[in-house]
Amino acid sequence: MGIAALKPLELRVRRLLLSQDRSFRGHLLTGPEDAIELGPAPRILLVRTERIGDVLVSIPVIRAIRRRYPNATIDLLLSTANAGVQPAVSPWVNRVWLYRKRIGPTVSLIGRLRRAKYDLMVDLANGPSVTSRLLASWSGAAKVLGVLHEQAGFLTHAVPLLDRRRTHVVDRTAQLLLAFGIDPAEEDLALEYRLSEADRRAAEARLPPIGSPYRLGVNVSGRGPAKYWGRDNFVAAIQAIRRLDPRFSATVCGAPEYREEVAAIAEAAGAGVVPPLPSFHEFAAVVNAFDLLLTPDTSVVHLAAAWRIPLVGLFRAEPNTLPWLPYATPHRAVVHAGPLAGIPLDQVIEAMASLIGECFGAPSPALETPALPGKRGG
Repeated sequence: MGIAALKPLELRVRRLLLSQDRSFRGHLLTGPEDAIELGPAPRILLVRTERIGDVLVSIPVIRAIRRRYPNATIDLLLSTANAGVQPAVSPWVNRVWLYRKRIGPTVSLIGRLRRAKYDLMVDLANGPSVTSRLLASWSGAAKVLGVLHEQAGFLTHAVPLLDRRRTHVVDRTAQLLLAFGIDPAEEDLALEYRLSEADRRAAEARLPPIGSPYRLGVNVSGRGPAKYWGRDNFVAAIQAIRRLDPRFSATVCGAPEYREEVAAIAEAAGAGVVPPLPSFHEFAAVVNAFDLLLTPDTSVVHLAAAWRIPLVGLFRAEPNTLPWLPYATPHRAVVHAGPLAGIPLDQVIEAMASLIGECFGAPSPALETPALPGKRGG
């Protein structure tokens, strides 16, 4: 059966789960001393089925669990929405399961999960998820760990949910480490995305040649129309940044579905262009080649954080939630209450000028290239 056949069943199951008592009755873990007893080689299933950025901000937790339990079997369950991020997690997990919303593959997945006999399932999400509730049941795991959100009744163990208005999502997710005897305050939570030299060479070959010391990467694609700043805005911004600091040559990129906008913006602004790429990993390698970024709130923000690339980000204000800023990375956030198209151009240029001054200094007549400390991990 296809997606159409699964959808009514999925909706019925979701309604049933949402109607159940969601009160948490498990064990609340508030410190490393409350760690779950797992043994030296536990079988752990991690679940993160939302977007690519959700996986990228979870890598510090996945990495820390692997270091704490080097002999563990650590598997990660993704969905078709974020399956492209597998290369980023491959150093830390044994295998990746893929959840497809079709009856046949789902039945097969349930059987495989149960045969794996997991000791612990970890829901890496910071909020309620019916998918996580379903997977907790399907996995057959003896214990289920997550943060103490509004619908945590399916968890056997939980850690406190830190204030969404004041605490970065990386630090909120890191509270899960308490269950493994790890104090998140003492753990390195830097984001990471490993690339090979071959990856970097391939990315350089895809980029247009420049005659300037630095590359400004302009990612135009966000998730949906509300996160698109608009063609005229991007063109005007590129032209203004070029006047502001001629050390930067601009290259425009974006998701494959934005190919027409990418090409039109690059042509109108006289900028370079990156053609659509077949995989997220190849796109990530191109982002790594940039020295400075302008992007809406999307996975590019977290790629920048993995390599400490300075970034001006365009964010929608979300009620009671801190924007998903680039973690521990030089940045300027331009936050707007409505769709990003309403962000004034002068606010973006002001943010860019401030960030350039902080990270690159003032341009010199000789256009010398000062070193940028701390950039390019992994």
